[in-house]
Amino acid sequence: MSTNTKPKIAITGPNKSGSTAWFFTALNIRLAGGKPIRVTPNSFDGTLDYDGVIIGGGSDIHPDNYIKEETPMVKRTFWIRLKECVLYPMELLNRLGSSEYDKDRDDMEIKFIHFALDNNLPLLGICRGHQLLNAELGGSMYESTLPLLKNDMRIRSPFPRKTVLYTTSDSLIAEIAGDDPLKVNAIHSQAVAEPADALTVTARENAGINQVIESNNGDKVLGVQWHPEYLFYMKAHRKIFSWLIREAKK
Repeated sequence: MSTNTKPKIAITGPNKSGSTAWFFTALNIRLAGGKPIRVTPNSFDGTLDYDGVIIGGGSDIHPDNYIKEETPMVKRTFWIRLKECVLYPMELLNRLGSSEYDKDRDDMEIKFIHFALDNNLPLLGICRGHQLLNAELGGSMYESTLPLLKNDMRIRSPFPRKTVLYTTSDSLIAEIAGDDPLKVNAIHSQAVAEPADALTVTARENAGINQVIESNNGDKVLGVQWHPEYLFYMKAHRKIFSWLIREAKK
């Protein structure tokens, strides 16, 4: 690819909703020097002609598409649940809303994952995309983060309310974002459990929730549990999109 050509980046998402995530993800790609292209199950015609791929966030993955990690039942107090809803209104909205799977989106995104891997293209999984990447390659998943949190509050906010700590001194995410612990947001109910054989967990939060997965074979694959697109005002998170564009130009 010519260094003067803007790389085409596929950004996957749902047919319904998803406009906010698309807007901010596209913004980050444009800021980094790429050309964002929105792809949904309805718009996808089977064409796979991109220089990089982002598997975006959204609804929970269909249970047919992952191995469930068994966890003990956790009884959480009324006061913990009340505090969550008061301090993090997104948690209240999540509980009041209906949870729907999007099997068509799962199937489409699985094709994009293999397209990127088979062609050695940069691949970024965000939240749900991070989970689907791991699941498709054979890793397991927690259906809920609550057993890990126990009686700690579940944070659900687009603002940086969590701290992510690296689990190794030599990782792609540290090379991209710097050595300091990352402040991240959280808009998820599920999480990566055991990583696939081809992947490694390189960052976690204090509660033990896996926050970053990377390929064991090269620097083209990255999955993050948070939503860096909403943290565009923080340099460390903009660097994630800059990495994607840099790799896409190679």
